[in-house]
Amino acid sequence: MEHLKRLAVLADGEMAPHPSKTLAGVLRYRSDRVVVAVDRQHDGRDTGDVLGLGHGTPIVRDVAAALEHGPDGVLLATEPTGGVLHPYWRDQILQAAEAGLDVVNGLHTLISGDERIVAAAQRSGARIWDLRTPPVERYRTPLDADGKPIVRVREHRPGTRTVLAVGTDCGIGKMTTMLEIERESAARGLGPAFVATGQIAMMITGRGVPVDAIMSDFVNSVVEDEVCDAVREHDLVLVEGQGALNHPRFSAVTLGLLHGTRPDSMILCHDLRRPAIKLMPDWPLPPLKRAIEINEEAARWLWPDGPARVVGVSVITGAVPDEQARAELARITEETGLPATDVLRYGPGPLVDAIMAGPVAS
Repeated sequence: MEHLKRLAVLADGEMAPHPSKTLAGVLRYRSDRVVVAVDRQHDGRDTGDVLGLGHGTPIVRDVAAALEHGPDGVLLATEPTGGVLHPYWRDQILQAAEAGLDVVNGLHTLISGDERIVAAAQRSGARIWDLRTPPVERYRTPLDADGKPIVRVREHRPGTRTVLAVGTDCGIGKMTTMLEIERESAARGLGPAFVATGQIAMMITGRGVPVDAIMSDFVNSVVEDEVCDAVREHDLVLVEGQGALNHPRFSAVTLGLLHGTRPDSMILCHDLRRPAIKLMPDWPLPPLKRAIEINEEAARWLWPDGPARVVGVSVITGAVPDEQARAELARITEETGLPATDVLRYGPGPLVDAIMAGPVAS
């Protein structure tokens, strides 16, 4: 997927009133590879004018018009509830495959299961990249010479730092927080590695594992392998978080990711504007101190003497006025005793400082 340098982003209906997470993430972190976006509502405009992201990227009405910009692939920026592909999108993807463009898909619905699109891709030489394809080749337990299973937990290299983003809900800035921390720590010469665990970050980095597509029995071990491979080469490893332990639907993936990562430090992500679980107004978010406690407690279930602790809070302040946003961050710091910042608005510096002053693997 890294060979794709000129992407057309299919974003029909995903720009207003707010951009999809996929669209915002790709334009914020990989706009250098986006040559055109597709959206009927904003045809003829520029993503920079519409979204404030990807300045200079033209918007056209369909794939046929996008082909005039010479893309080498199309990336789906749709996020339908349940992951079901709309017929209009399917038609646009079919046209792209017929034109020889690779297809990058982050939905649970696999494009490789669509016979017409697959046949078109085979005729044109296009490739289909279903990022949520279960990594079944990694569902294995090694055997010893006698054929007995070898079950072990891999250790982190002493002196390294592994950091996991956790949150009070889904879609609350875990990927953005870790990518901004990666950017800042790289600028400081710390040589970080970022481990993508979701489809959007995989689109941005070109690597990683789709944690929510892994069979539950293997989440811990697959994540452990990804993290330990990174720790072998890097002193600072930043792991994208998923879900939330307090989420009534997605807590399982969060727990597997937490135990597979075995973090030294955690960054808690939160949104000032969100009182309850998204789409579940009867499930209020826990107080920040309780959210910190449950994540630290869950880490200690496996490693009672381990160092894992939350060292900072990443807060989405959104459209809150500057003075009020700063006051809220100060209140959170007073409440938790931890540095708090909005990484997009005020930078991730305090979080990087806390990570570097925090625990290391021993």
